[in-house]
Amino acid sequence: MRLRTVLNELPITGSYIHDEDLLEWDLIVSPSWNVGSKGVVCLGSMADYLQNDAPQTTDGILLVYVQGVLDEEYHKPPRNVVFVTGEVSPSDFQEAFMRLVLKSGELAVRREDLFRCYLDSYDLRQFARRASEVIGNPVVITNTDHKVLATAGEIPNDRPDIAATVESGYVSQSVEDHLAESGILSSVRSSRHSIITTNVADNLRCVTSIIYHHRLEMGRFDAFEVTHEVTGIDLELIDYATSLAGLMIDRLGVAGKRVDMGSSVLADVLSGKFEDRDAVREHLRIADVPLDCNYVLLRVVGQPGAGHDYYARVGQLVGDALAGSVWTNFGSAVVVLVSLGEATEAGFADYESCERRILRDRKFMGALEHNDMRAFVSEPFSDVMEVRARLKQCILLDEADVLERSSRQRVVFFWEHRFQVVASVFKGLGYSDMLLDKRVVAMARYDREHGSSYLETAVMSVRFPGSPAEAAEALSVHRNTYFYRVNKIGELFKLDLKDGDDRLALSFTARVLEALGEDVVDAGALPETN
Repeated sequence: MRLRTVLNELPITGSYIHDEDLLEWDLIVSPSWNVGSKGVVCLGSMADYLQNDAPQTTDGILLVYVQGVLDEEYHKPPRNVVFVTGEVSPSDFQEAFMRLVLKSGELAVRREDLFRCYLDSYDLRQFARRASEVIGNPVVITNTDHKVLATAGEIPNDRPDIAATVESGYVSQSVEDHLAESGILSSVRSSRHSIITTNVADNLRCVTSIIYHHRLEMGRFDAFEVTHEVTGIDLELIDYATSLAGLMIDRLGVAGKRVDMGSSVLADVLSGKFEDRDAVREHLRIADVPLDCNYVLLRVVGQPGAGHDYYARVGQLVGDALAGSVWTNFGSAVVVLVSLGEATEAGFADYESCERRILRDRKFMGALEHNDMRAFVSEPFSDVMEVRARLKQCILLDEADVLERSSRQRVVFFWEHRFQVVASVFKGLGYSDMLLDKRVVAMARYDREHGSSYLETAVMSVRFPGSPAEAAEALSVHRNTYFYRVNKIGELFKLDLKDGDDRLALSFTARVLEALGEDVVDAGALPETN
């Protein structure tokens, strides 16, 4: 029985635990007083704790009950001690704890029944029917496309939304929006365990649990409190049934539409094994990837240290979301070739069309957000044989992103961070000093030492050329102050903000300094300003 279930089943008003991760520990409930061993939770009093202190790391969990209010000094207990408070007497609490010994045995039997359900079921419908009998309430299993994969049990007749979902075979967008707006889905995703909610209209209690497999979201397992009241033990059973459903969904391949055609040819092009352009184009045509258009390459990264199985499922999610694309696992990431379509106007609009194509794809952005993944996007290109060079861009963009001081974005476009990439490459070679106009570096150092804002003023002068009023407004200063600073910049640092070359040197160096940080300004090799 998990520690979370133990606490849910006891008559407590508060609990104090060292680490929330302990709630997921699977423990044996011991009837012995204050006798701990590895993997066991036992009951003890405050006197026992004060006399014997906390049990050793391998000695399981000591549960200490305090009637009334717990002194604040005990609100952060040692790792293997959990303090709980309540209104019942210590003897009544001990009786409730002792009943858990029997309940834990019943839970073990029902868990074994669920596992037998999984082993003996050949499809999700059969599994759902048998799991519903063990859980004791109706269930609905859906995948990431909101498609109903299986239902079982007596679905409430007075809930038209549930009836419509079962009849249509899909969860409506309005239901999904409600779950998202109410914070139910975000709570389940952050906690990684099932949550009970109550519908205020009819007082129906529902259990929502998200199906994960290899740390990726595969669907949802919902149960409705119809036949009997849902307890903490039922929640643990539903979590276990959810994990088994994830295994079955993965085995049956019904997590959502899978797009994997062309992945082998993309891998061969990326590794340099396939260099026949005509053959590559033919393979992409067979994979329904548009030809004779512009493309971008995405490198999608997720959990650090994750293996091939994890990224195989990431590829399935990404490929499903981005139509007209091919993907492959390559170098601890998923690499995706995405078509931008044919250019419909003169000039160059690929940056805008790429951002629109990716950022407006709710399914793709949702997959990144829900599974804590990020995508690094290359420059657009038209020749599919350029994918190796574009992959290098994505890798450098990922490495340069470490230098960023701003918030980490889910999607990072190369053209928005070009200066950071250049700075990262030169810094890696030990040559970052070569990128910097020392007049601009001296200006940054002077600002920091004197509390002035000359560099910011110079940058605004470049950002608003010929518009001193707009530059002054952006700086929140009077125009006279702006003109004074511009004149002082020329006097102190010998930068002419009307000269094109000086403006280019200023803009480039300022962006590089932004990427490299203040450690470059502090470098001893750079000139001092008195």
